[in-house]
Amino acid sequence: MAEKVTDELELSGYRAANASIDRLATIEQEFRSIANRDEWRKSPHLSQHIFDFTLPQEYQAKSILVVAAPVAPVNIGFVFGGEYFSFDAPPLSEDYEQDAANIFSEIKKIISPQGYRLSESNLPTKILASHCGLISNGVNNIGYIDGMGSYFRLSAYFSDIEPGNEKWLNNHSVNPKCAGCSRCIDTCPTKCIERSSFQVNRCLSLLSKEPTDFPVWINSKWHNALIGCRICQKVCPLNQEVSFKASIGADFDETETAAILSGEPLENLCSKTREKLRYFTLEPLYPVVSRNLRLLFKKHGLTVN
Repeated sequence: MAEKVTDELELSGYRAANASIDRLATIEQEFRSIANRDEWRKSPHLSQHIFDFTLPQEYQAKSILVVAAPVAPVNIGFVFGGEYFSFDAPPLSEDYEQDAANIFSEIKKIISPQGYRLSESNLPTKILASHCGLISNGVNNIGYIDGMGSYFRLSAYFSDIEPGNEKWLNNHSVNPKCAGCSRCIDTCPTKCIERSSFQVNRCLSLLSKEPTDFPVWINSKWHNALIGCRICQKVCPLNQEVSFKASIGADFDETETAAILSGEPLENLCSKTREKLRYFTLEPLYPVVSRNLRLLFKKHGLTVN
């Protein structure tokens, strides 16, 4: 049944893997170890990531399913000073919630006729997907899937189906193509990527999400996205094989842009502006959206009052 689920999900454009429920303790232990590191505990953004390792109470779970759904890069447009600009943004939107609901529904259609059950979960999916061999890891600490590159989202589910031919890797594998490539290492502006290590506390992608001031050593010209950093993903050969093209997710007109740049409190923004921010999951990051947008305009030589 586990193989039937993964095969049928792949026909729908997803990728999936499964693990025995016995692996849950290993996943939890690994996450706890990561969360105890100084760089995690001292990061306002990372430390807010909370996972739940509680098993379903209604039935005896036997397996964990992890599923990857493809996403396309997103650009968000802003009008400022009569000019139009678009900047990279995280591919998070309400569509993801709908996609997750579709995955859940598809799995249930496969297993429910046989009397099996399914529950959503809140697990550290990257750790799980890496151990299951669903993703390989780049030296830039980003996961990759053949045919999707790094453009995917992960979700996980508990079920009482047997795990089947489980593939479990004790160590996190590095994609073999990384061995002969150094593009991400060479182009990373903060030099947080090394051949055998990754300094997350120096990663611009993380720093752009932190509500605190940027470290003094950050060069304002390094900023390249509304949220995060896309440099290592854009130069990665593993992404060159992916045909996804960035789409314009939303446009903010001059009045909306000015309100965001002014630091207007979220609750005071007009409803259409808030709806766009909410749709692209930018409401929780609104304070840094305003700050980062100002930096991007200044990078383009524009004066922001």
